[in-house]
Amino acid sequence: RKAAAAAVEAPKKKKQNKSKKARAEINNTPIGKRTRADQIEALNDSQDRALEHLSAIERDERRIPVSAIKDVSPFALDHTLVHLESFLKFAVDSWKSKLLVKDAHATPSKFAKAMEHESGKGSKKDKKKPLEVVENLPRGAPVVLIISASGIRAVEVIRALPLFAEAAKVGKLFAKHLKVSEQVYFLENTCTHICVGTPNRVDKLIADGVLDLSRLELVLIDAHMDIKKRTILDIQEIRVDLFKMLGLEALEDKFKAGETQLAFF
Repeated sequence: RKAAAAAVEAPKKKKQNKSKKARAEINNTPIGKRTRADQIEALNDSQDRALEHLSAIERDERRIPVSAIKDVSPFALDHTLVHLESFLKFAVDSWKSKLLVKDAHATPSKFAKAMEHESGKGSKKDKKKPLEVVENLPRGAPVVLIISASGIRAVEVIRALPLFAEAAKVGKLFAKHLKVSEQVYFLENTCTHICVGTPNRVDKLIADGVLDLSRLELVLIDAHMDIKKRTILDIQEIRVDLFKMLGLEALEDKFKAGETQLAFF
C-alpha cells in the first residue's frame, strides 16, 4: 500500500514542482512582456492586495474589464525607455494625427525652438517636414496618460519622449517640485497629448475635474522594476493609490465604454 501511495504522490509532486518553475519564470519576466492573461492575473492580484480591506465581491466589482486590457504582445522590442516612443506609435491608432500635431496657439517650448533651429540648417533633403498645426485643440485633455511609481521615474519617462514633446508639452503630473496649483494652471491653459504622473497626484487632478479625460485612449502603467526588483504593482502605498485612481468613476466609465484601454510598459 505504501509503495502504491508513493507512486500516486510522485507525479503530483513533479507536477507541483513544474508549476512552481513556470510561476517563477512568469515572475521573472517583465510585466510588459508577459502574455495578456498573465498581465491580467498580475493586475488582479495586486488589486486584491491593495484593496484587502474590501470584500471579494467588492473587489470583483472594481476589476478593470478584461476587454480594456490592451494586448501588447505584437510589440517585439524590449520595454525600455529607449523604445517608449516606438511603443506609443504601436499602441495608439493613427498616432500622428493625435500625438504629433501642434496647437495653433501654443507657445513653442525651448526644445521645440531648438529643434526648429536645427532643422533650418543643412540641405533641403535633411529638413524635417513641419508638423501639422490644428486649431481649437482642447486644453488639458491628453490622449495618453502614463503612470509611474515616483516623480524621479516620471522625469526619466518624460525625457524619453523628445519627438512628442516637439508637438506639444508633456504634462508633469507628480509632486516633485510641482504644486497642484501649477498643474491646474497648466491643464487649464495648455494643449497636451501626453501626461506623465504618479497615482496620487493624477487621482486628485481627475477627482477635481481638472484633468480632462475626453480624448484619453490609453492609460499606460510604467512597470519599471526598481533596484529591489519591485514594480508599481508591488509597493503597497503606491498600489493603494494606483487602484484608487483606476477606480475613479470618470476613468471606470471610460474603460467600460471601450473608449480607453490600459497597457503595461
